[in-house]
Amino acid sequence: RFGLPHLLRQAPVATHRSKGLKYRKKIDTETCDNLKVRPNSVVESMLPAKPGHVLNTDTLDFSRNYVGDRGLLAVLEIVQRSPQITKLVLTENGLRNAAIKALVTVAVKHPGICSIDVSDNYISEGAGKALEVLLKENPRIVELGFSNTKIDVDCRLRLKDLVALNEANMRD
Repeated sequence: RFGLPHLLRQAPVATHRSKGLKYRKKIDTETCDNLKVRPNSVVESMLPAKPGHVLNTDTLDFSRNYVGDRGLLAVLEIVQRSPQITKLVLTENGLRNAAIKALVTVAVKHPGICSIDVSDNYISEGAGKALEVLLKENPRIVELGFSNTKIDVDCRLRLKDLVALNEANMRD
């Protein structure tokens, strides 16, 4: 577990805004400070408005929205607390191998995730090996996108074979 209590920082909330926005701002400030990341309004808009509530979606789509390696740690904190998440889209997020390894650490134990897309990130062999571990240890992963990455051909073939195996096992 990453021990990240919350997500991103926003400017102080005006008194006319709802309590839900104040709650999000409090959550966001603490995590942003801990991770030394800048605010991301797209991520903030996905947070529940009240304590104890869960996200009202099964898909987290951050495509073409720069999250970066440290920002992904904050996103993963949300994922850990959201068992209903089935799809995670992280295309074009500026992620590198270390971020994918952190993603695998969370996704390998997650009860709901079955689809992950990390296409268009600067990831290579290290990330590919981590994704292989994920596919072997979490047979619920039946979709994995990794196009436009630096993962070598042999590893790509192994990943595709593991996805196909997971798909076949889910049908049985």
